[in-house]
Order: sequence, then C-alpha cells, then structure tokens
Amino acid sequence: MSSSFAPSQKRRRFAFVAAGALLFIGAGSAIINPQPKAVAAPASATAIDRPQYDLSLKMDWQLLTLSANAKIAVPVSPADPISDASFFLFANADGVGGASATQQNLVVDDVLVNGQKVLWNLNGPVLKVKFAAPQSRDVQVEVRYHGLVPRSAAEAGGLGGMMGGDISSLFGMGDPAEQQAKAKNTDYGLYTATPQIVSLGSFWSPVLAVRQNGKWADEAPSGLGDVAYAQKSDYRVILNAPVGMTVVAPGVITSVDGRVRIEADNVRDCAILASRQFISKSKTISIGQRPVVVTAYATREHANRLTECVDIAASALQIYSRRFGAYPFGEFKVVEAPMKSGAGGMEYSRMVGIASSLYEPMSKQLGGMMTSLNLPGADQLLAQLDQDAGGDGTLTAPAAPADAGGLGDLGGGGADGGALDMVGGILGQQGQMLDSLLEETIAHEVAHQWWAIGVGSNSQRDPWVDESLTNWSSMLYFEDRYGKEKAEQMRELHLKTSFSMGSAMGGGDRAANLPSDAYTNNLQYGAVVYGKAALFYDHLRALVGDAVFFGALHDYFARYNDKIAGPSSLRAIVAARAPGKKPQIEALYKRWIEEAHGNEDIGAGMAGDLTQMIGNLFGGAGGFGDGDG
Repeated sequence: MSSSFAPSQKRRRFAFVAAGALLFIGAGSAIINPQPKAVAAPASATAIDRPQYDLSLKMDWQLLTLSANAKIAVPVSPADPISDASFFLFANADGVGGASATQQNLVVDDVLVNGQKVLWNLNGPVLKVKFAAPQSRDVQVEVRYHGLVPRSAAEAGGLGGMMGGDISSLFGMGDPAEQQAKAKNTDYGLYTATPQIVSLGSFWSPVLAVRQNGKWADEAPSGLGDVAYAQKSDYRVILNAPVGMTVVAPGVITSVDGRVRIEADNVRDCAILASRQFISKSKTISIGQRPVVVTAYATREHANRLTECVDIAASALQIYSRRFGAYPFGEFKVVEAPMKSGAGGMEYSRMVGIASSLYEPMSKQLGGMMTSLNLPGADQLLAQLDQDAGGDGTLTAPAAPADAGGLGDLGGGGADGGALDMVGGILGQQGQMLDSLLEETIAHEVAHQWWAIGVGSNSQRDPWVDESLTNWSSMLYFEDRYGKEKAEQMRELHLKTSFSMGSAMGGGDRAANLPSDAYTNNLQYGAVVYGKAALFYDHLRALVGDAVFFGALHDYFARYNDKIAGPSSLRAIVAARAPGKKPQIEALYKRWIEEAHGNEDIGAGMAGDLTQMIGNLFGGAGGFGDGDG
C-alpha cells in the first residue's frame, strides 16, 4: 500500500438499510453445533500444492447486499495433519467498512468439510473451522455466507480527504480524546461503495490463513497499513453483473449474459472493483520475449489520465523486470479506486488500485485541507498553486483583509497573513509532492508485484519487509527512467521530507521493525516504514556495491517468489554475497531498522522550519514530536 499524510483517523460507523435483508449484522461469536461426523477426503482426491478457490457471488448492485458460496480446497501435508483450519473475512476487521464489535459486514451461514457440516466459530474477521477427525490429505471446506457492502460518500478529493477530512490535529487543535480514539484498523475504503465505484477489494471472500511450523497464522489484524496476508492460490469466480457494468479483477475475465467468470492462477488474492463509469485504455509491452498487456481503468471524469497511467505502469514493469526478475504474467491492470484515510494506492495480485483523489488537479486535491482550515485568502493560494504547478512549489500568501479574524490571532500571531504564510509553506511542499504523487504511487504499487505479491511477508507483524523495499524501488523507477538527478529530487521529497514532516507531526521516530499496531498514527507509520526504512536500502547499496546489491535482489525474488520471506531473508542473501562485510551490514541494519536515529541521520528538513513556524503561530500548541522519541 502507498501511504500519504493522514494525521486524523476517525472511527466510522454505518447504519445499513436493505429491504428484506439483515439491518445490523451482529458480530462476536457464532457457533454451529451439528452432530459431528468423521469426514475424509474422497479416495480419488489429487494432492494440490496450493489452495484452490471456487467462488460463486451473487450481488444486488442496488441494495449492495451479497450472498456467496466459497469452496476452498485446502492442501494438507501428510507430515502436518490438521484438525482445523482458519480463514479470514477481512471485511469484518474492526474499523474496515464500519465493522466493529457489534456490527459486521459478512455473516457465515454454514460451513461444511468434505460435504458434512462441522463446528465453526466466527469472531470478527477470524473464522475457525473444527474438523471431526484429523486430516492428512487435502480437504474441501465450503463456506456459505451473506452480507453487504457499506456505502460511502464520494470522496471530496485531495489532502483533506486523504487526511480523514479534519487536519486540525496537526495544529494542536480539536479534542485530544477524540484524536486518540481509533478503531483497531484504519478504514482505507478498500471495501466500500461510492456512487461511482463498488470496491470489494480482496475482502469479500474467505481467505485461508497462512500455515507455518504446524500452526495457522490467524491472529485478528490490528494496526495501520495492510491487513491481508495470504499464500499463493488459484481462483475461479462466477458473479453476476448487469449490462454496462465493467468488472476489473486479476487474470482472465469473460462475460456472457450477465455472468462474469474470473480465472486467476498463482495469486495471493482476487480483488474485484466494478463501475458503470469505467472506461479503459491498453498497451502491449514486451518483457523478455513475452507480451504483457497493461490496461488502465478510470471513471469518465478522470479519462484524461488513462494514457499517463498506462505509460507509468508499463515503464515500471519493464524497469523492475530488468532489475529484480521478470514479471511472470501476461496482463497487468491499474484501476481507479475510492480510497481514503491516507491510502494513495493498494496492491493486489496482477493489478493495483489508485485513489480517485490522485487523478484530480492539484487545487482540488488540496481543497479539502483548505476548507477544513477556513482561512481567508485560501482560494487565492489554491489558484496560485495551480499556476505554479510544475515549478518550485513556492507560494507567497496574499494580503489578508484588514478586519479578518482567524488562525493568525491564535497565540498572538496578529494578522491572518501569518497563518497564510504557514499554510502557503505547507501547500508549496505538498504541491511539489502532489505533482508527482500519481506517478510515484503507481510506481510504488507496481513494485509490490515483486515485494508482497511475489515475495510474500507478514504485513501486520513485519510491515517494513515489503513496504520499505517497495518504496525504495519506486525511487529506482525514477532513477532508471529519468536519471539520478530526478531520482534524488524524488528521494528528497518522498522519503526524506516525508520522514521529517511525518515524524515531526506524528509523534517522533521509532524503530522500523515493529508490528503495524505499535505506531501512533499514519503519520508516524509512514515516516518510519515508508521513509526512513526505505533509505536503509540506499546505504546498503552503497556499502556492498551495485553488483552485489542487485544480484541479491534477483536471488531474493527467485528464492522466495510464491513463498513467504522473513525479516532477515534478504539480509542473509546480501551477506552471503558479501561475507566480508557482514558486520557492517548488521551494524547498518541495527542503526536504520532496529533503532531510532532518523532525525540525526536524515535531518528535519523543511519540517524543522514548518514546526517552528507553527509553534510561533500557535504559541507552542501541542501535536508535534520532539526528537527521536
């Protein structure tokens, strides 16, 4: 996932109304307790090496309710017989789409194992299925369920929406108790419906938990960033879709008489987004000797960005294939998605979702932020920013009305010019960032096809493993496509400044190898995991040299593609290629990943000036970190 500044994370609840459907779907524990019978796989069962999903989905596209049947073939090793299986229904993760301890988006009706009803328990997003007898051969688990897709208003767009719609916490204003209250997971809009787009993401179906060392990794997701964690699988999906609706999903999609069939092999998820507004543009590129069709989908409102999206994704696929190993599939898709709360994009297998707000002109992206500040002269700042787009991002505040009251009066700052100067500084910096954010986000999400989708890792326990390497890879995209000077500019903007501003406003620096729920908010999480930890790879590359570094990345992808890597996997490969530098590699890792020296090693940058400006303006108002924390 690509993260943007998001200091405010508000818990959102939805009241769902559906004629003839369940109004409030109860959460907690649900048990079916039939007479258990011993179940065994059919004698003719053929061993499988990865899960097989056969899914049937019936959507009411007007009421946004669904009913579904999931048949999941679970591979079982004779050396690791199983007596149960765990699945995730990520749409029920606390905070996702309004899900909470009293309200869920999906409800399980029945669970069968090899055709027989069994004991099961659904607790929030975790479904645990108990077998009547231990199984040493592959098992078919059938889950029958129903639910709904929460409605969400169309995002106002831009920084205000991506920050959660209220940025007062940046300036030490607002109710501290309300600012601290948050759900266990951030609602990034991955499972939601707006008037333009229905996003089921990869949250709409049961996902088999990863099994390692004889145990299911089935802890309920809790924290920032991505919640999904799965092994490679094969999917067959049938769903209904009315004429005129475009369905975007990984793999091969065919549609006949209102029935859409999706076939996607060797994927970690099967994301679905749909819209009557989607139009598309495609381009065929060569990776090695294979053709790859790159397609971008956007609503009609944003059709002017389609060529740009296809071009960025195509270039990124070719660059990463050369640097890390060939992209292994014949198609790739970029799709507009209704994201919010700091998410600029989301990686899925063989496709990526990009937030609608990033398709907007710069003034609209920043409009939500200015609206929430309600500053006189804000419209002039936005107009100037549009004129300066592509320039140096410097803004000069227009003269404030003589009788204006407002932010400038807080803390004795005098006229509103002080506030506007401050906001002009923020807008200028954000203007530079937003001007490149669509390209950087697509480059970031495409890199996830290597780090997270190809090489799997635990995104909740070890989010830095994929996110920091992915964000570093997006800087490599700029280096290979535009040259080192452009890459350094992007590194300064998207890594160093993101760290300095995020840590200053989000509570300070932390170690990068923490679980996602250890970080205070999206600002701190983004600063440390996406900013500081990504810079670790620049120093590692400089230490061992390009030949060793890129050789190790090739080895890493070749060895762990389709598998799950651990936090030390890449480091061990680098050390094996440069055994004489292992002590320096470990020292570098300790300083940049295990410890908190970001302010010392990266510096405060513009964040220092901005913090001082805000402190002067608000008389030392709270809300900022004070060092490495």
